[in-house]
Amino acid sequence: MTFVDEMRQELAKALQAHVKVPIPDEEVPEFHPITPAADVREMVAVDGSYSFLLNMSSWWLALVSVGLLKFSFDGEAYHRHKHRLEHRIIAVSTWEEYVQTQDELHKALFEFTQKSAEQHRDMVNEFRRLVEGQLAINFAADEKNGIVAVDGALQEFPKRFEFMERLVKLCEDRGHILVGISKDSALHGFGNVLTDEDFLKRCEGRVGPGPAFVRAAQAVQSTQKGLLYGDVFYAKFHEKAPKWFRVDIGTFRKEPEYVFGQIAPYCRSLISIGYPMPLLEAHRMAVTVRQMRSAYLELLIRTATKMGMDIKQVLDGLTAMEGRRQTAFHEYLDRISRGLR
Repeated sequence: MTFVDEMRQELAKALQAHVKVPIPDEEVPEFHPITPAADVREMVAVDGSYSFLLNMSSWWLALVSVGLLKFSFDGEAYHRHKHRLEHRIIAVSTWEEYVQTQDELHKALFEFTQKSAEQHRDMVNEFRRLVEGQLAINFAADEKNGIVAVDGALQEFPKRFEFMERLVKLCEDRGHILVGISKDSALHGFGNVLTDEDFLKRCEGRVGPGPAFVRAAQAVQSTQKGLLYGDVFYAKFHEKAPKWFRVDIGTFRKEPEYVFGQIAPYCRSLISIGYPMPLLEAHRMAVTVRQMRSAYLELLIRTATKMGMDIKQVLDGLTAMEGRRQTAFHEYLDRISRGLR
């Protein structure tokens, strides 16, 4: 059997298991229509990114970037009022003896991600979420009766830091709608071989193409890692949106129709239809940490050498964005293989 025969064989299995999946009527969840509000609140959106810079054995240095923007919508156009870009450096280690010499934050990150296959990445990612939450708290405290939209689920790592709990309480006190919108979700809460997003996309043909939301299955709540604050829904914010988004509602939890009606007007931009424009702009701001890597690496090299570090050791430790050394032997083999083609 050739690899082409194996490909046909596996595609045939996938066709039966994932493409021609029958969905009985009794399994189709209840769809609720979304009616975009005429009087729309201002939205504060927060998103973050990171880039690894240096690796020495079991120790990594990373730069975290978090963008925050405030937008309003007048029925015809979006207007930006405030923006802020924050950078934070974090050093993480996967060697427990070294971690014990670090502060409580690093110890908590290490403990929470200990079973991860890519622990260094998960520690930095959780730190990014912490910085996002802290920045959202600072801005939410200065505003009233707005929408606070953060990237990802409304959950957090160890309870001792409680940033998400503080954010929820603050938004309740200040009258904010608090939502967490996940770019992608791979959950199977509806008990189907299809992910929840694909399952709903398959079901939507039976209820019409308009914007709608669905309450997530109860199983979703129990599969979360860490502490979850809010109720989980899935939403399609525009009739031409290509996908469903997981949306966690942290405040106004008993009024999901109102919440989604407030968010939908921000999802009309043709740049990314169906996804809130303020979150898109916050993401564009945050990922500059990856687009400007060469400048940050140059700063790192200059700073390290001025402090007395050996230039060869620094250059050998420079990493790709996700933490893999540029001088790793596998990277070397890949480079010479491209050159020998």
